[in-house]
Amino acid sequence: MNKILIIDGYTDEPAGLGVPPYINVYPRLIAGAVWSVKKDARISYWTVDQYRRNPGELFKQAFESDLIVIIAGMEVPGHYVGGKPMSFKELEYLAMRLFNKDLILTGPAARFGFGAGGGTSAYSTRLLKKYFKEIVRGDVELYFKGLVTEGFEKTDPYRLREDYSTADEAFVKGARIVQQHPNYGRNLIVEIETFRGCPRWVTGGCSFCIEPRYGKPITRKPESIVREVGELYSLGVRHVRIGRQPDILVYGSSRIGDEEFPKPCPEILEKVFKGIRNVAPGLRTIHIDNVNPGTIAKHPKESLDALKVIIKYHTPGDVAALGIESFDERVVRANNLKATPDEAMEALRLINRVGRIRGWNGLPHLLPGINLLYGLPGETRETFRVNEEHLGKIIHEGLLIRRVNIRKVSILENTPLWLRRRQVYGNLAKHEWLYKNHRIRVMRLFDKEMLRKVVPEGVLLPYLYVERSGRNMSLARFPGSYPIAVKFYSSLPKYSIVSGIVKKHSSKSVLAELV
Repeated sequence: MNKILIIDGYTDEPAGLGVPPYINVYPRLIAGAVWSVKKDARISYWTVDQYRRNPGELFKQAFESDLIVIIAGMEVPGHYVGGKPMSFKELEYLAMRLFNKDLILTGPAARFGFGAGGGTSAYSTRLLKKYFKEIVRGDVELYFKGLVTEGFEKTDPYRLREDYSTADEAFVKGARIVQQHPNYGRNLIVEIETFRGCPRWVTGGCSFCIEPRYGKPITRKPESIVREVGELYSLGVRHVRIGRQPDILVYGSSRIGDEEFPKPCPEILEKVFKGIRNVAPGLRTIHIDNVNPGTIAKHPKESLDALKVIIKYHTPGDVAALGIESFDERVVRANNLKATPDEAMEALRLINRVGRIRGWNGLPHLLPGINLLYGLPGETRETFRVNEEHLGKIIHEGLLIRRVNIRKVSILENTPLWLRRRQVYGNLAKHEWLYKNHRIRVMRLFDKEMLRKVVPEGVLLPYLYVERSGRNMSLARFPGSYPIAVKFYSSLPKYSIVSGIVKKHSSKSVLAELV
C-alpha cells in the first residue's frame, strides 16, 4: 500500500467546512495516520473540481494507486463561491469507474448518509455499500492507521476515538497534505478542531443535528492545538479558523459532557489563542465559527470574558454563527433547539456589546450570524411572521448582524428528524409559497439594510482575494468566516489581492471601487 489517492468531494457539517477556500480535517487525518506508520507512502490529494477539469489524469493516477479514498458529505445545505461539492451522481460514477480498485468512502456521508440539499432526505449509506470496499463510519485516523498495519480484514471501520492521542499525531504528520490543495499559498483556510461532539448530547441536542450523535464530547489539549497550528504555519499556511466545534465558548470547560450548557472557561481559551499567536505570529486570519446562544444567555459574564479573549487575538471581520434556527417558541420546543427567542436576542445584544467596534480592515471585530431553518416539526404559517418580527426588532434596536442564512432543513440518517421526515415533507410542501416570499422579503427589508450598516459607503476594504473573474466583473472576498462578497467593475486576475472602497450595496454583496 505505497500509493494512495485521496479525492476530496468537499464536506459541510454543523461543525466543520471543507469547501474551498476551506480544507476540513479529513485529508490531514487520513494522510497523517498513514504517514505515522509508513513514512514513505506516496499520497496524492485531488479536489473534485480538479477532477472535473482533468478527469483523464485523475483516472490515470487512480488506476496506478493501491488505495483510493473518497471524502464526501454535504450535511448542511449551502451556496458556495470557491467550489462545487460532489453530487451523488458523480460519486456513483467515480465508484463504478473504479469498481476494481480498493475504494473507501469517508466523511460525514459515510456516517449520516449523502446529503442531497435542503428540504430532502440524505441518500442512505445502504445505497452506497455495493460500490465500496469499505465505508468508514468511525474515526478515519484510527481506521487508516489500522489498515496500514493490519490490513482490511482486521481493521474496524466503526471504531471511534476515546481520546485525541492518535488524532493529534495525525494532525501534525498530515499537515503537509495542504500543500497539494489548489488554494495553497493563496487564500487557503485550514479548519482547526478543538473538540468533537455537542455538550447538549445529554438532552439529545437539536432534532436535525449530527453533532450530538457522536456521544459524549471529547476535547483536545491547548498545547496540541497550538502545535498543529505551528506546524501548518511552518508549511506556509496563513489563514486558520478555530471553527470545528459546535460552541467555541465552552472549549476547556470542566463541565463539558456533563452539563447541557457548561460554563465557559476564558483562561483555557486564552491559552489556545495566545499560544497560536506566539507560534504563528504572521497569521493573516484567525477566525471562529459556531457559538451557542444558550451558553451566552445562561452564562453572560463568562461568555463576555470569553468573547473578549477571542477579540484580543483574532482578525477583525470575524463571525459567531448562532444556530438560532427559529424564533418561534413552538418550533424551539418541538425540536429541542438551543435557545428561546428572548435568550437568542440576549445573545445578539451581548456579542454586539463587545464585537461591533471596527478593526484595521474596516470591518467590525466580531458580529453574530443567524441561521433560520424551515420545515421543522412545529412550524406553522405563524413561524414566518414571528421570525420576520424578530428580524425587525434587530433593526429597530440597532444591532449589527453579519448575515441571516435562510435554508430548508436537510434530513440525515441517525438523527431524530429522520424518524419524523414525513412531517417535514408536509411542512415544506404546505409552506413552499410562504418560504419563497419570506426569503425575498428578508433580502429586501433586512439584508440590504444590515449590509449598509456593517460596511457603510466609503469604507476601505483592504486585502481582498479575487475569487472569480469575468470580462467586465470580478468578485473578491476576505479569507475568513462568512466573508462579504465584494464586486468590482473590472476584469482582475484570479487570486490577485486588491483593495476597494465601498460604493453601493445589494442584499448579498457590495460594489467597490479599486484603490
